[in-house]
Amino acid sequence: MLTVTCLSASAQLSRSDLNLLHYEYASPLRFGFSLGINIFDFTTVNTLDNVVINGANRRIRADVTTMHTGFDINAIIDYRIKRQWNLRTLPGISFGARNLEFYDDNTNELLHTMKIGSNYIELPVHLKFSVKRNSNFRPYVFAGVNGRYNLSAGSDEKGGVFFGLSNTEVFGEFGFGFEFYLVYFKFSIEAKFSTGPSNILTKGPVEGYEAFYNAVDKLYSNMFIIKFHFE
Repeated sequence: MLTVTCLSASAQLSRSDLNLLHYEYASPLRFGFSLGINIFDFTTVNTLDNVVINGANRRIRADVTTMHTGFDINAIIDYRIKRQWNLRTLPGISFGARNLEFYDDNTNELLHTMKIGSNYIELPVHLKFSVKRNSNFRPYVFAGVNGRYNLSAGSDEKGGVFFGLSNTEVFGEFGFGFEFYLVYFKFSIEAKFSTGPSNILTKGPVEGYEAFYNAVDKLYSNMFIIKFHFE
C-alpha cells in the first residue's frame, strides 16, 4: 500500500512538472508565428566560353563567395493529422541578398560583382513527424515544398545587376527542429535547407552587358534558414 501511494505521488509530481499538458490533444488546429534568419546562395553552372569584356577576350566564371544574412517573417497554421503527424503551412515574406561575382578564369581577377537582392512572398507546405514527447522537450523532422514569388527579380543597370531572374520558384525543403513546452506557449528552434531544382536564369541581359549573361549557363537557388517558432 505504501509503495502504491509513493508511486502515485511520484506520478502526480511528474505531471505537475509538465507544461501545456494537454497541448497536443485540446485542438487539432493551431496557429502561431515564426521569425527566421536566412542565408541565400546560388549553384552556378558556367559556360566557360570566351566573352568580350572591356574590349578584351576573356573566359570568365561566376560564383557566390560572400554570404549575407537576411530574415523571414511567417505565420503558422498547423493541423494535427495523427498523434505524431502534422500538416503545416507557413505563409510569409523573406528578405535576403546574394553577391554573384565574376572572375577571369585564367588570372582569378575579380571583374564585377552583382549584388542581387531577393524579396520573396512564400507559401511553404510541410509534413512534420515528431517523436514522442519527453517531459517538456520534443524533436521533429519535416519535408515539403515551398512556392516563392520574387518581388525583386528584375535587372538593375545602375545597381550593377545586368540580367534578371525568374519571378516564380518552387523549392524542395527538409529539416529538423526541437520543441520546448514553456508555461504559456510552445517554442521551437528549426534548421531548414531549401533548394530550387529549376534554372532561374530565364530573362535576357541588359543591352551592352551580354557578356555576363552569356558567361552563365544555369543558375539554381539554395537557402539555409534558422527558424524560431512561437505557437
